[in-house]
Amino acid sequence: MTTPLLPSVMASCLTSEQLLRHLYLNLRDYAILTVDPQGLITSWNLGAELIFGYAPDDIIGQHVACLFTREDRDQGVPWQELRSAREWHRAADYRWHVRRGGALFWADGVTTVMPDADGGGEPAGYLKILRDVTTSKRAQDEIRRLATIDVLTGLANRAAFDARRAELISFAERGNQLLLLLLIDLDRFKQVNDELGHQAGDLLLQLVAQRMRSVCRESDFVARLGGDEFALMHLHAPSPASGGVLAEKLLAELARPFQIADHAVQISASIGIAVCPLDANLPESLLRKADLALYHAKQSGRNCYHFYTAELDRIAHRKNADHTEMRQLMHGHRCALAYQPIVDANSNTIAMEALLRLPGHLGQQPVEYAVGLAAEMGLLPQLGCWVTRQAFAQLRQWMDQGVHDLRVCVNTCAKELLDDSYLDQLDSALAEYGLRAGDIEIELTERDAIALEQNGSKIVDQLHARGFRLSLDDFGTGYSSLSYLRTLPVTTIKLDKSFLRDVPDNADANAVVRTVILLASELRLSVIAEGVESTAQADFLSDAGCGVFQGFLYARPLSAADATAWLQQRAV
Repeated sequence: MTTPLLPSVMASCLTSEQLLRHLYLNLRDYAILTVDPQGLITSWNLGAELIFGYAPDDIIGQHVACLFTREDRDQGVPWQELRSAREWHRAADYRWHVRRGGALFWADGVTTVMPDADGGGEPAGYLKILRDVTTSKRAQDEIRRLATIDVLTGLANRAAFDARRAELISFAERGNQLLLLLLIDLDRFKQVNDELGHQAGDLLLQLVAQRMRSVCRESDFVARLGGDEFALMHLHAPSPASGGVLAEKLLAELARPFQIADHAVQISASIGIAVCPLDANLPESLLRKADLALYHAKQSGRNCYHFYTAELDRIAHRKNADHTEMRQLMHGHRCALAYQPIVDANSNTIAMEALLRLPGHLGQQPVEYAVGLAAEMGLLPQLGCWVTRQAFAQLRQWMDQGVHDLRVCVNTCAKELLDDSYLDQLDSALAEYGLRAGDIEIELTERDAIALEQNGSKIVDQLHARGFRLSLDDFGTGYSSLSYLRTLPVTTIKLDKSFLRDVPDNADANAVVRTVILLASELRLSVIAEGVESTAQADFLSDAGCGVFQGFLYARPLSAADATAWLQQRAV
């Protein structure tokens, strides 16, 4: 049932002519205009007058093209818009327009066709309605810009780099051009953050971005990928070697001191280079290979650059396989420990050094490689805890079998010692197996000891305070051992086997060994000679004042069962 209109509502209804007049005279936010079939303006409302700045007498009779930019007029956009409206009855209008005086504004509108009153095929004209959306358009543009710009440095960000990388690779392929991708990682940036604060670090990143820009061509694409890592894409390179030239310029520029407040900050950079299409022609593959080259540059000592090579790729594939193998070994508990005796001058066994042994391909590599692999994978704390518990359990078993006055030596490294759970897992293992801290000797290399000292760690002092024995392994292979011997709370140094290579047949080698043993004696440190392989070496060491030995002359590393048999045989 239809409800009849109330008389007051009916009285307020406007005719179409009255409504149109109302819109033209009062609507201020929308420009409404009509044009004839040739594009000449025939009507102009108040909103059009306010938005464009033309009075009706100034604009009626002019061609609608005068409201478009010169670029759009040159490309025929005004006429194309009318054709589209005639063919499709509607044409969208979202572009720059021109106000009286030449100022530009962004308009959002639509043009529709006005049919002939007689119903013929040709339109009577066109109706164009638009509004000024410059403010919202610029806000949208700024949002898009910020989405692709690294706000701190003003360079492109990671999202823009990913998009542009794909574009440039495609362009390089179509034009048969070389594209160089350089990944740049700052050396010692964390040190600046730690010592001078994050504000200084941010300023340093801004200055780095400026210097990189000064070295590059205008057409080069430079981005900050995050943290202290940057990327540079260099198109139209004459040869791959030009990447090295550019890298050298970058290294030289970044090696110059940066003035941060009152500090002259010195950093360097490592750079990895991959070439498209020689190394790869897919975006992710090119990035991966540049990253491999960067990793190699870091491993080569930093402050250098390295190109991707097939050999690096082979190493990377091998590393991936090794990662898988390490996970499987850890998950399946397939690691093992061997034990090498340490004896005194009377051939009494005073200690057993626990040595990690792995099966398969990893077992054929130096144990340092496996430890480094575990560190890369975040598995080092887990691996170190397993070694500790296995060694402690074995010592407990030997004690229960009547072996006394024996300690077990466990190797560790700086990365493991810096783990927050290290001391807790040691204490837990001691309690579980009923051992004293003095039953355990913690071995670390002098390089690791120096790294801990430079890091500010007090872990070595904490181990000493708990009563653990501490020995400095591979003594003499580091770079500043003597300066640290006075302060490190170690009880023993292990003379590296490289010192015994020509002993006792070479007078100079003999002099060096005697000097080290004398130095240790003066510092009240015990000396264990590693790598003793002949009776002549053992006799020389005894005469020089070293009374503790480890090496093939006495025993090779033994399985747990063989080590037990060795100890039982010595006890007879």
